[in-house]
Amino acid sequence: MSASGEKTDRRTALKVISGTVAGLIVGGVIGYLTKPAERIVTTVASTVTKTVTETVTASPTAPPTTVVTTPATTVTTPTAPAYPPGLGPEDEPYLKAAYDLIDWIGGVTVLSPKELEEEVIHYVRASKPYRGQTLHIMYEAVPGAVWEENNLGPWFEKITGIKLTWESMSNWETILKSIEDAKLKAGIYDLVGTDQDMNGFYIYNKSAVNITDLLKKKPELRPPHFDPDDFFLAASYSDSKGNLYALHAYNAFAGTVYIKDWFEDPENKKEFKKRYGYELKTPLEYYKTARKTGKVEDDWTTDKARDVAEFFTDPDKGIYGYITGVKPGDWLGWYIADGLDDCFQLADPAPDGKMPLEVTHIDGVSTPWAINVKDDTIGGASTKNGGRLDSEGGQAMYKWWLEDSLKFTSRKAYEIGIVEAHDAFKYDGIYATMWPFYYHWATGLAAEDSAVRGKFEFAPYPVYAPYYHPRKPRGYIDPSGWVISAYSPRQEAAFLFASFMVSKAVELKKNLEVGLPVRWSTIQDPRFKAMDDEWGKMITVAELARMSHFGTDNDIGVIYPEILPLARDKGMEGLGAGMPGAEIAKYVAKAIDDYLKEKGWMGKKVGPL
Repeated sequence: MSASGEKTDRRTALKVISGTVAGLIVGGVIGYLTKPAERIVTTVASTVTKTVTETVTASPTAPPTTVVTTPATTVTTPTAPAYPPGLGPEDEPYLKAAYDLIDWIGGVTVLSPKELEEEVIHYVRASKPYRGQTLHIMYEAVPGAVWEENNLGPWFEKITGIKLTWESMSNWETILKSIEDAKLKAGIYDLVGTDQDMNGFYIYNKSAVNITDLLKKKPELRPPHFDPDDFFLAASYSDSKGNLYALHAYNAFAGTVYIKDWFEDPENKKEFKKRYGYELKTPLEYYKTARKTGKVEDDWTTDKARDVAEFFTDPDKGIYGYITGVKPGDWLGWYIADGLDDCFQLADPAPDGKMPLEVTHIDGVSTPWAINVKDDTIGGASTKNGGRLDSEGGQAMYKWWLEDSLKFTSRKAYEIGIVEAHDAFKYDGIYATMWPFYYHWATGLAAEDSAVRGKFEFAPYPVYAPYYHPRKPRGYIDPSGWVISAYSPRQEAAFLFASFMVSKAVELKKNLEVGLPVRWSTIQDPRFKAMDDEWGKMITVAELARMSHFGTDNDIGVIYPEILPLARDKGMEGLGAGMPGAEIAKYVAKAIDDYLKEKGWMGKKVGPL
């Protein structure tokens, strides 16, 4: 029966009542699906003898006689429950919690009632050998992980008996903790909640558990509906052979966000056409037009984005065409690595027959920082050493972010970083566009306290027309979730935790609030798709453009934690010195190359990973 049509009454015991001439048999059969706390205690069946006196009248000449008969009534009391395989009376507290969890999930899952029960009961059974263990968890405090700690963590403890300790921190702190774990090999944390930027680092340093191998050795850990083929971002946390090294539980596309009403206003459209000579469309409309014509000039390009930013900037009216943030901080390293280099399409195309989302490495120039990694051998970021960070496109990228875009925004941009710029778009409601914008904020934009609620819409990244190629990365995809430390003594319990957080049982319920699924089954669920308009066409954009998205190249991920602070610091130095954007591009590219040479990375073969 289908998931929507199947019904299971798991709490009602099957009662069999039958009558016979000889007596009354009452039997209780408590089944697999009965709530354990309500089970009936077994007692021994008893036979009750009841004396009945009858007066029998014989023939007229014979005196009456008294006959005593003793019919027996056998009463069999209800029997004990038949527990799920591998479970018994000692598991009743965990089974009760499991059924409470099923009630909490209700029908908000892509699994049928029977499948949901199978999935949840699995965790009760598989956790038996590990009850009483404590998992030490640290994670980047992104919305999905915070939701999991607050909502799923307590349930996991109740159904497994495995205790959890949590530490939330910044992205950079998770990177530092991961480096420390790889060096010390002490397994300070059992699980690291981090994003896919570090996947290559974990694989190269063998500091993360190969989950595929773990499940071959311990097949009893595998949930019945684990289904890794349902993860539509598998390449972002796998090696080149398809082995899983993480179970990412929430996801962040990045693209363009904008106030749709401003673009659709007839007066704005008329004035824009007069001033720029072409029609003002929403970024999503530009993108859809180019998909039909195949012409990049019809697309949402960085040139159009610049025109739009200029057009909507009117300080006298208190409105601006763009919002960004250039306050010194980590984002001066990762905002380019995670997004702008894909807007300006500095990477090479994915191989023939493949799209960026399908591969773990792009041979040649890849992202982040437009570093060349040919034949899995690290080159450089500069054009001199095979990269593109200081190319014409790279210079245009730095010029846009650290120079031109600041002409089309408020003074606030100098006081905030990129993370805070996302909130500025939400709360101020005075900015026409922001790109790259991370969809972590999609549900927040639709919240009651949002100034752009009901007005915002999403589109893919703009593209830099001179470098455009349909198979180049266009858009960054940043799934986050759980990596199991290779040095943890509790790897089995850690897997149960990670797989529970990404389970089909809970993914839909989680993402109707968080909005960041990693499973294709969740994205295709009608209840999730029903949120598309409220979330500014986020789901539409994810479906249309998803194959063009790319994460951090596995080979460059090896050196990601080393280059991130360097790119950040050199960008800050250039900005502080008042360098033009094009000069900052050259300055950062040279600094990366010098570092790679000094540390022995340049010319070193690191893959395939």
